[in-house]
Amino acid sequence: MTIVMKAVSKAVLAAGVVAIALTSAVEASPQGTLNYGTVIQLNNWNPLVKPNQTYTGIVYEGLVKAAPDGFTLQPSLATQWKLSTDKLELTLRPGVVFHDGTPFNAEAVKKNIEWIKTSGTQWAVGFAPVSSIEIKDDTHLVFHLSEPSPTLLQRLASRGAFMVSPAAIEKKNWATASGTGPWTYDAAASQLGTKEVFRLFDRYWNKDNVGVESIVVHVLQDPSVALNALISGYVQVTELDPSQFPAATAQGLKTTGTPVLVQHILFLDRRNTFADENVRKAICSAIDMDAVVKAGYNGQATAVPQKMRKGLPGYNPELKGYKHDVDAAKKYMAAAGNPKISFTLPMFANNHTAVLLLAQQMKQIGIDAKPQLMTTGQYFSFYQTDKYPMQVNSSSTEDIGPLDYYQFRFGPKGTGNPYRVDVPELDALAKKALQAEGEDAQNKGWQAVMKYIQDHALDCGFHEVFTSWAYDPKKITGVPTTVLRASTLRYDEVKLIK
Repeated sequence: MTIVMKAVSKAVLAAGVVAIALTSAVEASPQGTLNYGTVIQLNNWNPLVKPNQTYTGIVYEGLVKAAPDGFTLQPSLATQWKLSTDKLELTLRPGVVFHDGTPFNAEAVKKNIEWIKTSGTQWAVGFAPVSSIEIKDDTHLVFHLSEPSPTLLQRLASRGAFMVSPAAIEKKNWATASGTGPWTYDAAASQLGTKEVFRLFDRYWNKDNVGVESIVVHVLQDPSVALNALISGYVQVTELDPSQFPAATAQGLKTTGTPVLVQHILFLDRRNTFADENVRKAICSAIDMDAVVKAGYNGQATAVPQKMRKGLPGYNPELKGYKHDVDAAKKYMAAAGNPKISFTLPMFANNHTAVLLLAQQMKQIGIDAKPQLMTTGQYFSFYQTDKYPMQVNSSSTEDIGPLDYYQFRFGPKGTGNPYRVDVPELDALAKKALQAEGEDAQNKGWQAVMKYIQDHALDCGFHEVFTSWAYDPKKITGVPTTVLRASTLRYDEVKLIK
C-alpha cells in the first residue's frame, strides 16, 4: 500500500476563507502579544521528555502536522511525501533555518531521527522500523523501512518528532531551545517556571501567516488566580478548571474545551500485582466511569468503551467495555482467591478527584489503593515507570493508532510496559494485522487486537479527557486547537482583536 500526500481538505480551505473574513476585526499579522495562562511549568527544552506541547509547540515544528481534526495531515517542514511498505520518500521545504542559524536540510532530519531512535524515550520504538536514511540532496531523502510502518506519517506529526537544531542535539544543552518555529525563546526576559517569553523569529519561513508578534506564557496553577488574571486582562486566554466556567461566563468570557487524550487505568505491573486476569476484570467491573468522569473532571470528560476513536483503524463497534457491576467484580476477586492487594496510586492536580473516586470504588472489592498527591513535575517524573503498579493517565503516543498503542503499552520494548510483561498471544495478533494485505484486512486484524485487550482486561476504564480554556472574546477571536494533542493551542493561528 502506498500513501501519497493529498490536497488540503475543503474544511481547511473553508477555515482560511473565514480567517480572511476576519481581517477587518483583527490586527494585521503578526502584531501584538498573546498572554496565555497555563498550569504547566517549564523545566527544560528537550521535546522528547515533555508531557505535552504547551511550550515546545511554540518553538519547534515537525515535518508534517495534524489539522484541527487530529487526523488530516498537512505540510510543514516537508512539502511532499510518499509512503509505501518499505520506504518513505520526503521532499523538504527549502530555505528554512533553525533559531541558532543552522540550516534545516536532509542532514538535519537524519540527525534528528537517529537521535530519537536511540533516545530510550517513548518515541524511540515508533521509529525503530527506520533501518537507514538515504540523503538524495538537501531537500530530498528516503527513510528505508525494515517492516511496514503504516502510521509513520502520523508519528512524524506528533510532538515526539519535532525537529531540533543538530547543534543543540550535539551539545545536549536543554536550557534553551533551537527549533524552526515562529518564535524564539527569550531566556533573559523569562522567569523559569513562572513566566516564559517568546519573540517572533525574523527568519521564520511562514512569518506572513503568523498572528501575534510575541507570546508570554504565565504559570497560573490556582484556578481562582487564573480566572482573576483573565478578568483583569492580565491574560487573554487561560486554561481553566471547568468548575470556574459559570463565574467566567458571568463576566462575559467565553469557555471551550477540546478532547486531548483517551485516558484509562494503566495496569503497569501485570507481572505481580495485577498478574491475575480475574483481578484486572474485578477492577474493570468495580469502577463506574460515568460517575468518575462526571464528578472527577467536572463534566469535561466522557466515558468511552475502547481506546481507538471512531474513524481510526482498529475501532471495533462490537466492543462495549466493562459494565459497572460490583457483584460481578466480587465474583472475579473470589475466582482469584480474594488476594490482599495494596499499593500507592499517584495523582496530580488534573486528575486527583478522579483518582480518589477510583480508589474508593476499588475499596468496595477489598483492594487498598492509597492515593498520593504529587506536583505535576513529580507525577510525570515517575509516569509509566516501574515505581508504581498502577496509574490513571495515557500518552499521546497511544492515540496515534492501534500499532502505536500496542507497541507502546504491550510491546516488549514499549515505554508504557515498564515491567516488561510479555503477551505472546497479543504479539501474534499484532504481527498478523501488520502483515495483512489491504486496509480492510489490516483493520480487521487491529480490531482483533483491541478485542483481545478487552477480553483479557489488559486495559479498561477508558475516558476521553478535555483541556478546558476560557478567553476574552473582546481581545481574541477564539481558541484554535487540535483534537488529541495534549494541552496546546495552534499558536500561529491565534488572532488578537483591535
